[in-house]
Amino acid sequence: MATILENTIRDGSYVVDFQFSVEQSNSIVGGLANLGFNLIEIGHGLGLGSSRHPSIRSAKATDAAYIKGAKEVAGDSKIGVFYIPGIGNLDDIRNARDCGIDFIRIGANVDRYVEMHQAAQLAKKLGLWVGLNLMKSYAVKPYEFLQIARAIDRWQVGDAIYLVDSAGCMTPEEVVSYFDMTREYVETGLGFHGHNNLSLAIANTCAAARSGAEFVDSSILGLGRSAGNAQTEILTYLLNAEGLSDQQYDQYKLYDFAKDVIEPYLKNAQGIDGESVHIGVSKFHTSYLPLIETVADEFGVGVRELIKEVSDVNSLDPSRDLIERIASTIKS
Repeated sequence: MATILENTIRDGSYVVDFQFSVEQSNSIVGGLANLGFNLIEIGHGLGLGSSRHPSIRSAKATDAAYIKGAKEVAGDSKIGVFYIPGIGNLDDIRNARDCGIDFIRIGANVDRYVEMHQAAQLAKKLGLWVGLNLMKSYAVKPYEFLQIARAIDRWQVGDAIYLVDSAGCMTPEEVVSYFDMTREYVETGLGFHGHNNLSLAIANTCAAARSGAEFVDSSILGLGRSAGNAQTEILTYLLNAEGLSDQQYDQYKLYDFAKDVIEPYLKNAQGIDGESVHIGVSKFHTSYLPLIETVADEFGVGVRELIKEVSDVNSLDPSRDLIERIASTIKS
């Protein structure tokens, strides 16, 4: 079973030039926690300590402010941060732990994975859940990835080793080949983080989950660096539909959260809107949408619910009579 590690704030911060305020970050964290996401990554897109670097755009607030704010609204959900050796330092990890983080993911280019070791040791000593992200994983062959994963596995300080499609260039078949090569030879859990440059982030993430990834990344509306990440509102549905996740999510609330909370922060539209996602989820043909909207208005019922209920009965050629009967049932 795969667990979603929600990335809307951390990787999504690229979309707003790292300018989420603490209040905005808290609003997103609180919303994600209420929606049932147990792992929420926050902070600057490039991780702890990024705002100190003159060549990196500073975040609107400090790492400490984001973490403390998130912890106040997260409830039982776990809050984590990202860390890249050379951008952050070990004191950043210590300070983040003092502020209350529950997990950390440490990232390095796949050929420089040894640079993660010291930080991972410290994080584990501090009692944190530790993910190790092998950025640009596609730069090595599957058998080379296996050897690197086995080397990290021997450190015995990680909870997940991530295959990372940083350029969004991989195909589902390639993703499967890396997991098939690796999963039987490491004890550490496996994860996947994919970008959407070829519009394959969702397909790749589902392929990873089928192939044994225990952790998969996503973000609301697919927010993220470059072409963005796997879109949470789509991934939740597919993981549940394929029996790849035990966690159930309210799809309608996810659509509304994307529209009401996330969209207002964006200068340009991104991702697939909730109505379009729902049409796919419901197996509904949009040629019937005007009729659905008319009947929904006549009976005073929700368009989304009517679409789903009608399509569950007849997704091929629903009649007006059928639509009206279902609308009447919904209303009563």
